[in-house]
Parts: sequence; structure tokens; C-alpha cells
Amino acid sequence: MRLRLFRLVHAMAPLTPRQEKAAALTRWLHDIGAFVVNPMPLNPMGRLRFQVLHTDREAVLAKLREQDWEPISCEVGQRFHRDQLLPCQTFELDLPFDAPPVQNRIHGEVAQPQKTDVELQGMRRYLGLGPKK
Repeated sequence: MRLRLFRLVHAMAPLTPRQEKAAALTRWLHDIGAFVVNPMPLNPMGRLRFQVLHTDREAVLAKLREQDWEPISCEVGQRFHRDQLLPCQTFELDLPFDAPPVQNRIHGEVAQPQKTDVELQGMRRYLGLGPKK
């Protein structure tokens, strides 16, 4: 019972396309040997940050460039990996931003009210297009 209640209370909002792409990239980067350091889901205005060990750096960057990604070098540091402190480098990826939401427009009579016959006849008479008296 408690588990069901926890799931209901902590239901997340649906992910944006940018956040879905960041989650897919996170899994792919992990598979090729990188470590994503961003909390997920990705901040709407943030970049995807990941660390690469110096021994794997060239292979990971080559695979990223094959997929048309341009990683931005941020800092050089150290990371614990398999009980050793190893040198690593942090990179960032710029993901394309989500498209702005489309504003709903009002359609129908409110947006384009139909003119009544009296208005149309008066306008035609004024313009000299209507029946002569």
C-alpha cells in the first residue's frame, strides 16, 4: 500500500524532447565509457556534463564527433575509478532547445464575427454597390 501511494504522490511530469534526448545520450555515453555528472532530468537551460578518463578520451571524442556532436572542454580533474584516483576531463554538450509552445488561437465567430445582412446592405449602399433607392 505504501509503495503505491509513494508512486502516486511522486509521479513526475512528462519529459520534454530535450530531456528525452539527454537521457538517451546519457545511456549511450555510459556505454562508450563516459560518466555523466548532471542530475537527470536535465535542467531546461543546462548543458549535459560528462567526464572521460584520459585513457578513453580520444576514443570517446571520436565516437561523439562521428555522431556530429561537438563537445566543449571544461576542466581537467581526477576521478575515482575501480579504487584508483585517475585523471579525467570534463566536457559539456549543447543540446538543441525545445521549440517554444504554440499559442492557441481563437477560431470561429469570436475571432471573425460574421457581419449581419443589415451591416452588409448598409456598407454596399455606402460604397455605391447596393440597390439604388
